Amino acid sequence: MPENWKIKSMRVVNVMIGRELGGIEQAFLDYNQALTLYGHTVCAVINQNAKIEPFLARQNIENVVKTHFIHYNYFLLITLYAKLRRFNPDVIIVHNKKAIPIFKILARLLHVKIIGVSHNPKFKLVDKCDGIFTITNYQKKLFADKGFPDDRIFVIPNLIAKVIPFQRQEEFRTPPIIGTMGRFDPMKGFTDFIEALGILKQKNISFKAVIGGGQQKSYPDEFITMQKMVKELGLQDDVTFCGWVNDKDAFFNGIDIFVLPSRFEPFGIVLLEAMIHSKPVVASLAEGPAEIFATNTQSAYLFPINNPQEMAQKISEALGNFSQTQEVARSGYDLCIEKYTLEQVGKSLDKALKYFVNG
Repeated sequence: MPENWKIKSMRVVNVMIGRELGGIEQAFLDYNQALTLYGHTVCAVINQNAKIEPFLARQNIENVVKTHFIHYNYFLLITLYAKLRRFNPDVIIVHNKKAIPIFKILARLLHVKIIGVSHNPKFKLVDKCDGIFTITNYQKKLFADKGFPDDRIFVIPNLIAKVIPFQRQEEFRTPPIIGTMGRFDPMKGFTDFIEALGILKQKNISFKAVIGGGQQKSYPDEFITMQKMVKELGLQDDVTFCGWVNDKDAFFNGIDIFVLPSRFEPFGIVLLEAMIHSKPVVASLAEGPAEIFATNTQSAYLFPINNPQEMAQKISEALGNFSQTQEVARSGYDLCIEKYTLEQVGKSLDKALKYFVNG
């Protein structure tokens, strides 16, 4: 690596044009914090109807551009160009792939480079960027195999911005409370989770379960299916749908075990949130969790995707050995501190950004 990567702080345009709340939106907010922590000045570009606006307001970012982003058009291009030219950026980072075409044009007009953050393994559009930030080594290999230059792909995992001291539980609640959360999307595997709970009930294992999350416009029937399954399996008194979780501290403080049942999960920020809250994790071996726990399988109870029976077995194992479960929680917490804090990931982001822009 050349010495000139150690360059002055930069003026970074950080783009998130999505309207909903989820992992990508959280990553956008985390980028703002990490970039600011390492001395960069951020201009945050968001959709004017974005649900993350109140969260962004708490970050006290001085430069915020709100846009009515529907699709590419010349009026939008001209408006954004005028606003970004006044900011005078050194680089543009884009989190939504459908925003890449217009921001690629803006990057050329502003004579700066554009970096696409790949939050999933889809290569389309992100390959048009000058560089790519992937969230896993798995994604980096996929893109390199498709011909994108390896030296322009940087692995920047998702992070946890808030560090909480480890808190060892004295005992499980009676009955123990199992929690999960996420978008109500088939790929999140919540129907598998409910089926696993049904298996636990058949085995007379005592529990309560809390499912946090919200219905998605793309999958309007998923929540209905989940509710129907709860009724069919006789879990009405055992399962609570608590809605979208805004207070993460209250959610994690109110459960004993966290389960990630995803059938497909590019990363899984919620895993980091569970681990930093000292909660033992039961997780599927989807792409993200498999990489997170690859070097330390003792940090979680792991099961194959699309397998409610194995999920139920791992939950049962976690509930059946409190001492071991607390060791798993401690190991997960240590893993989170070692690799995924704002300081650790921010350092990688800062170094990659400087090297890419100035190298």
